[in-house]
This record gives sequence, C-alpha cells and structure tokens, in this order.
Amino acid sequence: MDDQRFTPEIEAGISRLREEVAVLHGELVRYGLVVWTGGNVSGRVPGADLFVIKPSGVSYDELGPEDMILCDLDGNVVPGTPGSERSPSSDTAAHAYVYRNMPEVGGVVHTHSTFAVAWAARGEEIPCVITGMADEFGGPIPVGPFAVIGDDSIGRGIVETLRGHRSR
Repeated sequence: MDDQRFTPEIEAGISRLREEVAVLHGELVRYGLVVWTGGNVSGRVPGADLFVIKPSGVSYDELGPEDMILCDLDGNVVPGTPGSERSPSSDTAAHAYVYRNMPEVGGVVHTHSTFAVAWAARGEEIPCVITGMADEFGGPIPVGPFAVIGDDSIGRGIVETLRGHRSR
C-alpha cells in the first residue's frame, strides 16, 4: 500500500471524515460521554475499504484532522498518509471488524459514559420506557457482551448484538 494513490472522490471523502471524526471527539468530551482518552469515533470512507480513527492515547482537545489515522478494513494503518506515524486507537481491531461484517455501517461511536457503563454492568437491555426512546430506537436498546480491549472481541460483540436489530 506504499505510495497508494486515491481518486479525487476518495481523497475528498478521507479529508471530510478526518474533519468530522476530529470534531466528534470534541463532542464526546463536551457531552460527558468519555473520561480521559477512553472511547473513540471512526468513520468509513465512502466508496473505499478504508476508515478514519483517532490515534491511541491522545487527549481529545489536542486532536485535529491531521492527527486522524487512515486504516484499511483489517485495521492496518495506511502508510504514508497523515497521522500514519502514530499508533491507532486500541479499539481499531473492533472498529475494523464491525466495518468488515456490517457493510451498511458508516460510523462507529464507542463511549464510556457513566450511566451507560453502569447499566451495561447489569447485563440487561435498556427498557423502552419513554416516548422519545420509542421514537428514536423503536424499542429496548440492546447491551452487548463484556469484551476485552485490544483485539476484535468488542467488534464481534457489537456485530452479534446489533445484526438484524431495529435500533441500528
């Protein structure tokens, strides 16, 4: 993949996603959905087997579009692209697994918000108890299995939990 060239459309998609993914990481902090550097956002590049994700261990307020890392759907960093000198998020394998197995997915958001983590520890789906939830999700929100960080276990749990579910 060295010296790989992309079409102008793919380059434009990569550039747009770098900007969007950087901005969304700021939103995670703004809305209290992450603590420290736990959690991340990625976006699939339309028309290519690529996605953009944040580097590992970098504070969200220090992230800019140029820091985002371009990966293939196996989670490999595309060499020679901006950000490729850094290590991608420790969740890269999980994001790659989701993109490989759910081609309709255009983005993945992984957070550790206090209330979601507390509920997930129960191992039960979130019941649909208010109209807003019914409008947004169409019913209860599923909770995936516990998984260890660092490989595609989280991605496998996401795919297993959401495949065929109406809320995705």
